[in-house]
Amino acid sequence: MVKKIYIEILVAMMFVFAGTYFVYGRLSPVSEFWGAQTFWSALLIICWVAVALGYYHQGWKIHKRRDSDEVSLFLPCTVFVVQCVLFVKGIYYDDWSLVFGALLVNSGVVFDIYQILKNRPK
Repeated sequence: MVKKIYIEILVAMMFVFAGTYFVYGRLSPVSEFWGAQTFWSALLIICWVAVALGYYHQGWKIHKRRDSDEVSLFLPCTVFVVQCVLFVKGIYYDDWSLVFGALLVNSGVVFDIYQILKNRPK
């Protein structure tokens, strides 16, 4: 029998794919949507701030508890690499939201990685 968690993961994936397909289908013919780059860049920066704050928050919690035993190092390391790619892409395409967002997120990610490594059980 399939474990319930696998069904929950599948439902979550289907929800994201179906929702994205639905929203894109509604917005694809709207020229104002595609022409609002400044708005979308500003919104992207706000979202990157939220992601960075999440990593700072996790790092702060690890710092206070002095324990990172239950925290994965894989995710922040992966996000670090992704943000490095977005930083280079932002420079190449002269997209300030990617450059600034990558710097913002990676500052929180590096703080988090440092706290994870510093507070690993010895």
